[in-house]
Amino acid sequence: MPGAKKPQCCDPCRVLHHKCDGVLPQCGRCVRTGRECTRDKKETKFRQAKSRKSRTNFPSNQVWVQPPPRVDFVLESGSGQLDNSTERPTNVESPAGSLHSHAESIPLPEGPSPGSSYTVPLQQYGFSNHQVHTSSSAVSPIVPVVDTPERLYQRRWPLRDPEEARLLQHFVDKVAPFFDCTDRQQHFAIHIPYRARRCETLFNAILAMSARHLNRTTAFDPFVSDHYYQACLEKLIPALNDHGVTMDDDLLAATVILRLLEEFDVPLAGSDIRGHSFGTKAFIRGPSIMTTTPSLRQAVYWSGLRQEIYNALSLQQAPDIELRSLNLNSHFGSLGPDAGDCAWANQAITHCADVLVFCFGEGPRSTTVHAELKAHNQQWSETRPDSFEPYFVGEDVEVGIKLPDIRYGCSWHAIGNQYIDLAQILLSVHDPNLPTVGPLRRRLIQEADDHIRRGVWTVCGASLSNASVPPAMVVGCMAIHLCGDRFTDPHEQDLLIQVLIQTDTLHGWPTHALQRQLRETWGMR
Repeated sequence: MPGAKKPQCCDPCRVLHHKCDGVLPQCGRCVRTGRECTRDKKETKFRQAKSRKSRTNFPSNQVWVQPPPRVDFVLESGSGQLDNSTERPTNVESPAGSLHSHAESIPLPEGPSPGSSYTVPLQQYGFSNHQVHTSSSAVSPIVPVVDTPERLYQRRWPLRDPEEARLLQHFVDKVAPFFDCTDRQQHFAIHIPYRARRCETLFNAILAMSARHLNRTTAFDPFVSDHYYQACLEKLIPALNDHGVTMDDDLLAATVILRLLEEFDVPLAGSDIRGHSFGTKAFIRGPSIMTTTPSLRQAVYWSGLRQEIYNALSLQQAPDIELRSLNLNSHFGSLGPDAGDCAWANQAITHCADVLVFCFGEGPRSTTVHAELKAHNQQWSETRPDSFEPYFVGEDVEVGIKLPDIRYGCSWHAIGNQYIDLAQILLSVHDPNLPTVGPLRRRLIQEADDHIRRGVWTVCGASLSNASVPPAMVVGCMAIHLCGDRFTDPHEQDLLIQVLIQTDTLHGWPTHALQRQLRETWGMR
């Protein structure tokens, strides 16, 4: 209404450049994160001079101080110790107790004096760095780390900081399953943390992602993730300018981990700058690494490809990948009974990517290509190993009564079947054989909608039945995002909303924006 006062943004939201709803006494974001919501902070604002003359002229009695040749900065702790932060080596390590899990104390990457400016990462702006100010007096003590010739970095091991140990363990237990869902070797849970000992960028990426996941699932301080995220970007951004970065497995893993962090910071149907997705595209485009060999590089590759599929689905555009490396004519039929279950699951993911290229790529959607893709989809279902059969299937249920109970023994069995079902849904939605006019149009479109709804129902049932597999829950959310608007029964809509709520509650995957959009589409309150 005219003349209404604009809600005042709270201090924590302003520092992190987050949107604040202005609710008093605590905004919604501060309530969710469990941090103190304050609005008393006053910052000094400098007014720019209106003319060049007033900016350059000083009064004739201006007193100028002559600085000495050398200036030493002393820590304000009262010990008189010199602060050599400007000469400190870039690679640093925080000892035990150096990080504080309080919303009012913001960990600083370089330990500047109170009131100075430092850089806070804002994920919604990709790689951009933004200067903000803080008056926090919580400054972490810093000790130098001796460089090694191999990686120019060696973290003291075992860890001495209990919080770092907690974050590392949380990554292994809760975050690594997002990456290892089709990897029998579990590289992200086993090998990646070990390699982080010699790669500072990878170590900071792990802790940043782990802290963000803790923040999304508990009341953990969000500033801890920002601290490690900033430290990671300081090394990763310059490295991305090096063409040889695609040969560094540690940096590739760090890029994929940061891409997952970006996905956690935005809703499925919201705005996503996808800054780190550009890093993953540099190596998933190459057909030379499109193999089924179980290795760290392969684990990173398949994680990056699943992220690119997620990007394409949320944006409804073709995956930005090398089409020749995803040509199913060369990959289907190449797997035998001895290829391994993970290879079969990854082939299903590849098939889904190829279907996305057909659905959202440039050029006309050929009926011939559509028929070939449907044949590939059916071929996978008929020739897959028997181990992909669920070990339990509940009673048959109609769409709308309750979601089916379909339980799989391993994560890759659930993921393989879900991506095949998701590809089948996409092929039904983008069927070029459906008539656009004529007497049969309504009946055929209704039959296609029923088939699509059954596919979404199956995918969502498998998601809840395998709720311990985070990517399986995410695939269910993707199916709801694609075709949730086709469900008109209120009971069906409530069940789909429960899938979104469970995904957010159990795994921290942001679904609030998608829930809001669906409720608006369905006319729900």
